[in-house]
Amino acid sequence: MRIALVCWRPVAADILLGWAASRGHEVVLVETTKGRPSLRSDGWESVLEQVPFDVTSVVARHPGDVAHVVEAAEPDFLVCFTYPHLLDDRTIAAPRVAALNVHPGKLPEYRGPNPLWAIYRGDDEMGITVHRIASGFDTGRVMAVTSVAVDGMMSPARLRDIYSATIPATLDIAVGRAVAGDEGESQPEGDYEVLPLFVQDDGDLDWSLTPRDLMCRWTACDFGGIHVTLPMPEGRRRVNAMSVVSHAASDQEPGTVLASLGRDSIVAAREGIVLVEFAEPAPE
Repeated sequence: MRIALVCWRPVAADILLGWAASRGHEVVLVETTKGRPSLRSDGWESVLEQVPFDVTSVVARHPGDVAHVVEAAEPDFLVCFTYPHLLDDRTIAAPRVAALNVHPGKLPEYRGPNPLWAIYRGDDEMGITVHRIASGFDTGRVMAVTSVAVDGMMSPARLRDIYSATIPATLDIAVGRAVAGDEGESQPEGDYEVLPLFVQDDGDLDWSLTPRDLMCRWTACDFGGIHVTLPMPEGRRRVNAMSVVSHAASDQEPGTVLASLGRDSIVAAREGIVLVEFAEPAPE
């Protein structure tokens, strides 16, 4: 199959390029973008660095500006993942078989550019959904869904591993159905919210959270490009990494520092204990 890939975040390019190569598909185009005025990132440069030398790549200010390039590539499938723009009708119609979007969230509950809210809110499971691209954000017919449990050991590295393991397999199901002429299932009707991106207030956490909640919120914010901070005796400090020491309740008040060395501190949370690596050592 001839595949056109549309993505913005480097992790998305890595997963999609790996999927295409491992399945014997031919990547004929990679489209990326610098983002929207309210959502800028230099991740597009890392996307381009991953594109094989013999594959055409294009940076779009607006998707419609490069629709002719997608058409000229004559793809069988267009596969989109982590793209901050709605695709135009001409681009959606360009592939011979289908234009598909990878959405790491359940639909229609977690529509929009930030399905990481499912992890942030501590849902018991998250969804990996592949759907046909329609004119609205994440409104197209669903071609495949994989559900993944969210537990107390979530971390950015683990979430990437989950994406790397589940997205290719979910794409395989969706592509197979599309090739067979299956249009997929329509989404339930209703007034579903398009969930917003995180803001810094979402990353300012506190010790009243359980270790599971802390791990989930740190993971979601890290993937969403937001720094996590936690209050310490000397003031709020930025978190580099976090792990669970115990899910058993401590006899100390939440926020009590149980041990500290350099950038690392062991701190009592609600109903447990966590080890936090901060970005900088504590001030003297």
